[in-house]
Amino acid sequence: MKVKYNRKIIIGVIILIITTLGINWYIHVKKAIVPEPFIKLYLHDQEIVVGMDMEEYIKGTVAAEMPASFDTEALKAQAVCARTYAIKKLMTNPSYPEGADLSDDVNSCQAFVALQNFASTNPARADLLERINEAVDFTRGEIMLYDFQPIDALYCSTCGGRTESSEAVWGGKIDYLRSVKCEDCKESIHYQESTTISNEIINKVVNDKGKSLQIKIVSLTPGERAKKIKINKHEIDASILRKALNLPSSWMEFKTSGLETTITTHGYGHGVGMCQYGANGMAQRGADYHQILEKYYQGVSFYKLDY
Repeated sequence: MKVKYNRKIIIGVIILIITTLGINWYIHVKKAIVPEPFIKLYLHDQEIVVGMDMEEYIKGTVAAEMPASFDTEALKAQAVCARTYAIKKLMTNPSYPEGADLSDDVNSCQAFVALQNFASTNPARADLLERINEAVDFTRGEIMLYDFQPIDALYCSTCGGRTESSEAVWGGKIDYLRSVKCEDCKESIHYQESTTISNEIINKVVNDKGKSLQIKIVSLTPGERAKKIKINKHEIDASILRKALNLPSSWMEFKTSGLETTITTHGYGHGVGMCQYGANGMAQRGADYHQILEKYYQGVSFYKLDY
């Protein structure tokens, strides 16, 4: 019978060795002491917990988080992101229902799809599943470190031309999550979008009545997204307006005419970390997965946990 190793002990041993004895010493001894972590995953829609090995979980996460038709190097980059993100989560000892280690709820963790459900009813998807398996197997155990610690490997679908710095979204500066220019995500349908909304609806966000509207961007983030917005006499965070109007991004431009306002947005998501469509664009231009990750996460190193 296969022994299921407690993930807290495993991750704790890994980090203890790295931080106290150094990564080089760890590389020489890791095979002897570090088995593959076994995790308990909370499926929030079904409200159940399922168990699986780490690499099986990473395959399900890559399948759920990135189009399997993307270039192989982009899929590899996503695998390293998903694995690093999971390891970081495990280290923080998160609190999920039923004592689970991780969740498939994107509001608190990463998406996940069971591989048996990914291609079971569509033979054409079997080839896509094979591409996911190859990308994850190629990067098995590989994570990103900064100052000998696993990074918070955040990512988004489409940055719209420039990624965002961590402090613009969460208020705290993280050295490896800097705003960088991205010219490779133009193929995304979310690269630039426009939607027209009545002025009355926008005014309701700040509890103003009426159909006249004056709207102005007061300040910008390092990633050139709106930070503060003035609606008539009321100043609010751009994130509040984005949520209220269900907009894909806080990178916004406004054009008011008569009773309506056209809002043009760039990108989809928070914009921090790796741009997935940007990663695919870089891969199509010949970049490998390390080059992709080094662009979006400044100053990181790569280490392979050979469990």
